[in-house]
Amino acid sequence: MQQTTTALRIEAGKVGLCTNLENCKILTTTVWNDRTDIQATGSDIEKVDDFCYLGSYISHNGSCERDVRVRIGKATAVFGK
Repeated sequence: MQQTTTALRIEAGKVGLCTNLENCKILTTTVWNDRTDIQATGSDIEKVDDFCYLGSYISHNGSCERDVRVRIGKATAVFGK
């Protein structure tokens, strides 16, 4: 993973793109549970168990429980108004 991250940073730099570490996160699945530190531009990339992508929550174990809870909460808030 470190080699891929480094290669991506180098190739992106050739066309003027850079990595924003505030928005960069690593999510590993239960199948690939390697928790070694991955670095980009000298800083560790944050490891997370789930994150929101395009409005849906993606979990490390494939569970959709958090996504369903968030959607129910949003619907409840709209109906409450």
